[in-house]
Amino acid sequence: MSLEENGYTIVRNVLSAQDIELLRERIDHVLKLEKVLSKDPLQEHFPPYRFDNGVIHDVYQRFGFFRKYAELDPILDCVESALGRSFYMYDNTLLYKPRDKENEVPWHQDYMSRPKESQKLITWIAIDDATKENGCLKVIPGSHRAGFRDWYRVRGETHHDRLKLDSEEVGRAEYVELPAGDAIIFSNYLVHSSEQNMSNEPRRAFRIAYKGLDNAKVPRGVPILIRHHLEDYSRLDNLEQVGKWRAMIHRIGRRLQQI
Repeated sequence: MSLEENGYTIVRNVLSAQDIELLRERIDHVLKLEKVLSKDPLQEHFPPYRFDNGVIHDVYQRFGFFRKYAELDPILDCVESALGRSFYMYDNTLLYKPRDKENEVPWHQDYMSRPKESQKLITWIAIDDATKENGCLKVIPGSHRAGFRDWYRVRGETHHDRLKLDSEEVGRAEYVELPAGDAIIFSNYLVHSSEQNMSNEPRRAFRIAYKGLDNAKVPRGVPILIRHHLEDYSRLDNLEQVGKWRAMIHRIGRRLQQI
């Protein structure tokens, strides 16, 4: 299954049985914070917990036990093949779909409200079996090829940025069911969604977005380098210098036109 052709690929067995058990135990502990915390002690630094829709942002920074799972070589090798040798963590979240909450996610492309930024690759690591019944990902293979699409926003909704698709395209959608320990890696241009968790089973996943060093931005905090090579820094520095010279020549040209 080709990342370039389909917009996504599957990497099998990135977590061991021991990893899965450890993550489940520690995530259960994190989710109990909803019942005992009157406020988040780190709220000045991170977005608030979103227990209402099953999202906790920046768990790599909040909880040390997540860090090794953002740096798994089978995943990073795949990311490197698409983004190049140097890339950083753009964003990361713990995703879960509690049975008693509204948690359907409509069709969208990740970060489609930031069209000027370059491509990201999203890694979605299944911590529980992800099935049709508990709300596994749905994707439209090949939908990444056209880049970002026109989108609209529904005010007041948790997942407020959405795409309008025709029935023919929706008819090509595929469920991506994953056993615990497998991962899907996909382009942020890939059109995807997930349905309501209609089962009594949890559906937890660790989601990490990676981005190349060009146009290095993050939605909050600071970039966290995951892999880097000095030659890439030198190349980017040269490009920056060229950009400065071009800007200066442009300014001189404008002034000459005013004489």
